[in-house]
Amino acid sequence: MQRYDLIVIGSGPAGQRAAIQAAKWGKQVALVEKREVIGGVCINTGTIPSKTLREAVIHLSGFQYQNVYGMNYRVKEKICMGDLSFRVQHVIKTEVDVTQAQLSRNNIDMLTGQASFC
Repeated sequence: MQRYDLIVIGSGPAGQRAAIQAAKWGKQVALVEKREVIGGVCINTGTIPSKTLREAVIHLSGFQYQNVYGMNYRVKEKICMGDLSFRVQHVIKTEVDVTQAQLSRNNIDMLTGQASFC
């Protein structure tokens, strides 16, 4: 049976930082996440996807360039949900990969399951 100095519940930004800091202090750390993917709500369904979607619309519509190139300027003539979804999924995957690499590099064990305090 593995013994840990610290078990962190949740892999959101706070959980990631707590786990990494404890590992840097030489502690044996595990991080428990109930979802199959790490990152919590922030990376998977909240802040990052919503802001990525917004920025993709602004970019593809040419809105940010219209004051330079004129009101009719567009990066892409027809924008579909597939274009936006592709960009959002790409950013989410990149964020998850970066987070997994950080946890792995710091020898933090990732456990999938639901955890609670008794």
